Amino acid sequence: MSRPRITVLGAGLIGRAMVFDLGGEFDVTVADLNPDNLHLAARWPCHTVRADLLAPGALEEIAAPADIVLSAMPGAIGLRVLERLIDLGKNVVDISFTEEDPTRLSDRAAACGATVIVDCGVCPGLSNILAAHTARHRFARLDRYVCYVGGLPRRPQPPWFYKNPFAAESVIDEYTRPCRFRIGGEPVVLDPLSGPETIEFPETGPLVAFHTDGIRTLLASLPSVPTLIEKTLRHPEHYEFIVKLREAGFFAPDALPALTAVCRRAWRFEPGEADITVMRLLFEGRLQSGRQVRLHMDLVDHFDAENGLLSMARTTGFTATAAARLILDGLFDRPGVHPPEALGFENDLCRLLLEMLGRRGIHCSLREEKIADS
Repeated sequence: MSRPRITVLGAGLIGRAMVFDLGGEFDVTVADLNPDNLHLAARWPCHTVRADLLAPGALEEIAAPADIVLSAMPGAIGLRVLERLIDLGKNVVDISFTEEDPTRLSDRAAACGATVIVDCGVCPGLSNILAAHTARHRFARLDRYVCYVGGLPRRPQPPWFYKNPFAAESVIDEYTRPCRFRIGGEPVVLDPLSGPETIEFPETGPLVAFHTDGIRTLLASLPSVPTLIEKTLRHPEHYEFIVKLREAGFFAPDALPALTAVCRRAWRFEPGEADITVMRLLFEGRLQSGRQVRLHMDLVDHFDAENGLLSMARTTGFTATAAARLILDGLFDRPGVHPPEALGFENDLCRLLLEMLGRRGIHCSLREEKIADS
């Protein structure tokens, strides 16, 4: 019996983490235009294909044999790639965060028989799964949800005090895109980089948390929760530097391309350079037992030095590969485009996904404190 065939689009840091996790178990093909990325991916069992996935017919040829496609494309082109995969009738797990809402393609995917899970990284992705599961299965009434998350260099260096495994454009988008939240039951749009506060983890020391636009599909998925907010975590020096750049005019449309080009080079991790991922999900409300509580759900994950896998690549890529396994096993077979919280609402699916992540060393801790009844 032949093994299921998986195509991974993108052999960057996150695509390579997907190949690492899937290569020994499935027949994996990874496609990228960069031969250096493909060379690094080839250290694990896979077929490598050098291709421009935006070229006519290239994506269709590469994806045609696949039972499922994992897309690790940059957000700037993610939706165009997803549309073509849907038209092929392919099941897809996509980590791209596109400015456009991919769930608007749901009817199109359903008509083509494609089961698609979008925004399926660490945040959005794992954060959404945990939020949905906690809201439905722990709380009788959830009043407030705040997601704090950041991928950080373990030893930040001046002047940026930051590096990242994603396309620099995606991070710049976080710093410039208006933030769509719900606060006190009302939809609000706040400025990115606004609302700074200090959050501390023992592994990082003080970090600055500020508003970014990542709540996304939870606004529709959790309609009864009055307050839904996301904040990104960075080292204080990086936050201060970015704010100064904005104030100096570097976020203006004519200056932003040059800034992005500089960041693309400056934010690259060197081989063997360590990172850390920290995420805190804050829930406030009344549990099904009747207690009024505040729950802190923390994730801290570290660089895998043995395999050369950045933590942000692990937590992002392994969430996607876990979701792909649920689809391949027939446990999530629903043609259409689904947000990741669709997995969190179902107790068994969430449990299986968290067990898969746990076997890969990705765990969440939970701390509860009682608060006064409102």
